[in-house]
This record gives sequence, structure tokens and C-alpha cells, in this order.
Amino acid sequence: MRLSLNSRLAALVGLFLALSLAYNGATPLFEAPDERDHFDYADWLANGNGLPHLVTDRAEVGEIWQPPLYYALIAAVIAPIDRSDLDTIAPLSPDWQAGLSRVAHYHTAAESFPYRHTALAVHIARGISTLLGLVTVMATFAMVRLLLPAYALVAAALVALNPQFIFMSAAVNNDNLVIALCSVALWILVRLITVADSPPHARAQAGWFVMLGLVWGLAGLAKLTGLTLGLVIGLTLLYLARRAGSWRPLLQGGLLAGGVMMLVCGWWFWRNWQLYGDPLAWSEMLAVTGGLVRPELLSWPETLRYATFLRQSFWAMFGYGVAAPDSLYRMTGAIVMLAVAGWVMRAFGARPLAGTPARFAVGILALWSLTVFVFLLRWMRQIDATNQGRLLYPAVAALSVLLALGLAAWDRRRMWLGKTAVVVLGCWAAAMPLLVIGPAYARPQPVDAKAITNPADITFGDAIRLAGYDLPATAIPGRPVVVSLYWEATRPISTSYIVALRVLDSAGRPVSGIDTLPAAGRYSTAIWEPGRPFRDTYTLPAVAGDAAPGLATLLVIVYPRGEPGAPLPVSAGGAAAGSEARVGAIKIPATAPQASEPSHPSDAMFNGSFRLLGYDAPDSAFPGGPLAIALYWEATAPDGRAYTVFVHLLNKDGELVAQSDGPPRAGTYPTSIWDAGERVVDERVLVLPPDLPAGRYRLLAGLYDPATGTRLPAFDLDGNRRPDDAVGFATVDLLGSPAGTESEK
Repeated sequence: MRLSLNSRLAALVGLFLALSLAYNGATPLFEAPDERDHFDYADWLANGNGLPHLVTDRAEVGEIWQPPLYYALIAAVIAPIDRSDLDTIAPLSPDWQAGLSRVAHYHTAAESFPYRHTALAVHIARGISTLLGLVTVMATFAMVRLLLPAYALVAAALVALNPQFIFMSAAVNNDNLVIALCSVALWILVRLITVADSPPHARAQAGWFVMLGLVWGLAGLAKLTGLTLGLVIGLTLLYLARRAGSWRPLLQGGLLAGGVMMLVCGWWFWRNWQLYGDPLAWSEMLAVTGGLVRPELLSWPETLRYATFLRQSFWAMFGYGVAAPDSLYRMTGAIVMLAVAGWVMRAFGARPLAGTPARFAVGILALWSLTVFVFLLRWMRQIDATNQGRLLYPAVAALSVLLALGLAAWDRRRMWLGKTAVVVLGCWAAAMPLLVIGPAYARPQPVDAKAITNPADITFGDAIRLAGYDLPATAIPGRPVVVSLYWEATRPISTSYIVALRVLDSAGRPVSGIDTLPAAGRYSTAIWEPGRPFRDTYTLPAVAGDAAPGLATLLVIVYPRGEPGAPLPVSAGGAAAGSEARVGAIKIPATAPQASEPSHPSDAMFNGSFRLLGYDAPDSAFPGGPLAIALYWEATAPDGRAYTVFVHLLNKDGELVAQSDGPPRAGTYPTSIWDAGERVVDERVLVLPPDLPAGRYRLLAGLYDPATGTRLPAFDLDGNRRPDDAVGFATVDLLGSPAGTESEK
């Protein structure tokens, strides 16, 4: 693969290597798909165990059914490294197995840089995958240089700057080797096609056939997908025979390429035949795959619907469900549609490809892409969790060439559209480690206990301490609620616990809630470090539209994963407090402003903070009966403190005969949550003593500090202070006993 290394290609290579290094560092151990299983296979070989047996070694080796070439390569590199901590450094997460987390393993500081032991071995193995990814990029460039040189860099960049390709090139996975070998094989085929009429090449064809067979055989030893190269190899040999007007290229190529392929990888399939009675060991492979095997095949329409996820996973779907922003998928969808439209233009002659060899070579690339896709569809019909774009990557070089040529149809050699697509894709690729991958696995940072705004001392069980909280001032119906809790382990914890949060409205009803793992599964209680307080932020669902306005609180419960009926006991300040904790205060405002007006206006002000707009009260009442009144308040300059409202009933001598003292709306809407300009109707009932004599009584109202009993200064609108800081707002005539009362007696 001879290349003239220009500065742009060198820059692309450097960028690909730098991005792969960034993805390598940003992805915790074994969070790439099946990475632990792939590494286990390499570790098995590195330990000198020899090739595993699909039956007897099934419990020891992951991906055991795969051909061994990639794992042998990795094993040779990691063998000198101490990997004795493999089973403890990043254990499989039961939370992930239960479907509660996207993080498949528990991660600790043992993985941190500078890497040591297994962490070092894994990152070095990922580096080998990156070099294989670079082979794919270079093969793509070389391939297009033979077809349309002006588009070579764009085609290579569509591979090198694909975020998902970079992610896989920074992971331990045998796909990387088969992708590289398939790409090299396609380059050899394109070279054979494009120089078929050259006399010097005709004399050297045998050497290329041998090289093709070697690559083909190695691809078969990397993954079974590599064997399917036989279709495009056979068609290429037929094309060469037709161009030469002789059967020689077909016979010579078939014998040399096929013979070398069998020499390279035939022993593996012979071994399978001897051990399992099947060269592909298909039945044993399905047995190892286990729960992923579908009980019955998907129908083809169902399979095609299932395959639509490839539109996302081909470009960016990291780990186990870590997606990129939707705007990336819209952008890549636009690139694909423009490329398809470009090929429609070529098909109708607007931008035809020049020359029969180039057209046939592009046809081979298209056929290979279709072959890989069809085989993947057949795999999807039988095996679940296989709609992954990386499984199309044996054809990633061919697909990128087709994309580049489709985009080029719009503007020929200028390639402004293709260059724009590459630049935008490259920006996305560079942003992924910081924007998506890093945050998806980041542990919460430790905090200084002195920095906690609302400290608390609540203990769940004997090891989990809630050290504080941050709550929003208001929770508006129809909108989500964001809260933060400060947690700390007081000793090591071996169990994974769930945090249950509920927003309780003023009526005590839950109006929003969530049950979740701490840090959304990124920092399970099972790996909390004692004495390391941290802040965890939760986004609760939208508050119910029928939430009662007033003072809400946050209910916190902690229970073992899978056991919601067994919450941990709670203690506050060392005193037992049941099995749940209520923290903080949140205001749920009324969804509509107060529309009613008082039947009787008033003109009283209290300390410049509150205004009594008026009241509703009956003109008369009966002894022993209720006296219902409503006070209409307006907050003019509230100070955030909770005051008590008093309503006193005085007789003609000024003596107190009945009263109602308490926060507004029976404590559900205290003055501490009133906003400036807000109007509040406070309804309350005075229970009149049955022995009150008939006569005229006076009602007084005001506010006072419940801690000190000091009343807020009361003024009229002219600034005159009211006596006793109480406003006489109404008179009530107390009538004799209700009709019939005496006769009943």
C-alpha cells in the first residue's frame, strides 16, 4: 500500500490517533461493548492456557466462540504485564444486570492514571486496536486514490472522524482486526481491477493473489465475517478473466487466493470439525450466546424495523446505550441523504463515473456493503442486541467511499460539500469525550462539608449519611424539579441501595418522584469511599398539574436494590425517625392567580411587608356555632419569614372570647413562601363558645413572630399606627340561640 504522505493526510492520521487516545482515556475499563469478554479471551491466552474449548472452558472465557487471531495478538503484547487484579479492578455491576444503569461495571480509583497492572494492560490493548483502526483509514485512502484521487482524503476522513469508529478503535474488540483486514482486502481488489489492463501488473498478478489469500485467511481467523469476502473476491476474479479474455486470472487467482486462505485459517475450522462436528461450531456458539438467542426468528419486516437503530449506532452509540445529542444524528442523516441523492444524479448521467474499471470497482464496494448488511440482518433475526452499527464496520471503508463519491456528485472536484461534512463530523468527534462519554461515567466530585448550604445530619441505616441538601424555591406544576443531596458513607458499604425521592404537596400527596441509583448508576453505594462527601443532583419528573398549592417538602427513602419494601431505618440527630426523612421546603404556586375580590375592603399595612386587602365575614352568628371568615392578603415586601396570623373576637368590654391563631391556610401556605405581589386568601373558622351572650362583637386581625410573640407593626394607609398592632376589620352580631334550640331542650 504505497502512499504519498502529504501534509493533509498526515494531519488526518495525527487527528485520528489523538482522538483515539482521548476516547481511550475517557472510557472506563470494560465499558465498550463486550470489552471484558474480549479481554478475558486475550488474558486466557496470555496465561498460557492454549485455545479454549467451547464446552469445558465456557465459564472461563468470554467470546469463546470467536476465532483466535486478534486475541493472540493482544495476548502477545499484554503477557509481560501483571494482571493479577483483573477480577477485582472493575467488577460487573449488578445494577446494570438489573437494567437500572448504563454503567456496566463498578469503577474505582484503581483505574486512574498512571495506569498499573490490568488497567495498563487494557489501555495498551486498546492502543493495538487504534493501530488497526489506522490501517482501515489508510486502506480507505489508498482505495480511493486508485479510483478518484481528489476524493481520497474526504473518504478517509469519513472513516477516521466517525465518532463510533473512533470509539471502537479505542476498545478491546476483535472487530477492529477483521475491519482492518477486510479494508485491506478491498484495497487489493480495487487495485487488481483498476490496473487489470496494465502489462506489468499482468505479470505480477500471482503475487497479488497470494497477498489477497493471506489477508482473506487472516480475516477468517479474526472473525467469521471475514470468510464472506469470498463473494467479492470471486466476482473480481471473473471480471479480471473477462478483461483479459482468458480463464487464467480466474483459475490462477482462485487457486492461489483460495489455497493461501485455506493454509492460513483452514486449520481452525478443521479443529472445530474435529471437536464439535461442525467447521463453524455453530450450535456450540449459539449455546454460549445463551439468553440472546431468540426463541423464534424475527420476521423480515420486524428485522428491518429493528435495524433502523443502525442509523444511530453506526455513527455514535457508546458503551451500553450512551447516545449522542439528537443534532448529531440529524446531521449524519443529512449527510447520508445528500450522498444518496448524489448517486441518483450519477445514475441519471449527471455525474457519471469515468471508465469501466472504476465503475466495476465501485460496484464491488457496493456489493460488499450489501453483503455485510444482509448477513447482519440474518444475524439480527436470530440474536438479540445485534442492531449495532459496529457490526457493519467490515464494510466501513466501502461505505465511506460510497458516501464520499455521492457527496462529490454535487460539485465534482471542489468537494465543498464533502469537506464541510468532514469538518462538522470532526468537530462532533472531538467533542464526544468531553460532551458525552466523560459525563456518562463521571463519578461525583468530593465536596467540602463547609460548603453545604443547607446542612443536615440524617442517617440511613448505619453507614449512609445525608449531610445536606439544595432544593429549588418553587416547584411549578407541569415542570420537572431538580434537587441536590449531599451524601457521605460513614463506613464501607457492600450493598447497592436505591434513593427514592418524593415531592409531597401541602396535602401530603406525592406529586413528583423518582427511584434511582446514586449518580444515575455512576457511583453505586457499593463503592462509596468513607469520609468522602459528594453532591448528587436528581431531576424529578414534572410536578402533577393537580398539586395542591402551598408548602411542599422532599421525602427521602433509601432501600436495597430490588427491595422497596425494606427501607433503611432513619435517625435524625441521633434520634430514631422511622424509615423516611422529610427535608426542606418547596413552594408549589397556584397555577392561576387569585381572581376573587373581598366583599369588604380594608386598608391595613403590616410593617410594610403585608397588606390586608379585605375580608369576607358574616354579619351575624350564633353561640356555639362556627364563625367562618376569609382574609385577603397581599405580599408587598415579604422578608421570607413565617409569621402567625391571629384573628380575635372581642366583646363590648374588649375581652377575648374566641380566637384563631396560626399560619395562613393551616400552615400549608406560610408567609415564608409568599412572593412580592402575590395575593393569598386565608380562610379560617372561629368556634364560638356556646354560652356567649347575644350582642355585638368586634373582630381583630394581625401578624406576629411565633418565636417571640412580637406583633408586626400595623398601620393604616395614611401611616397611622393601629392600637396594639391589630386591625379591627369587622363587627359581628351574636344572636340568641338558634330557632328550636330551647324547645329541643
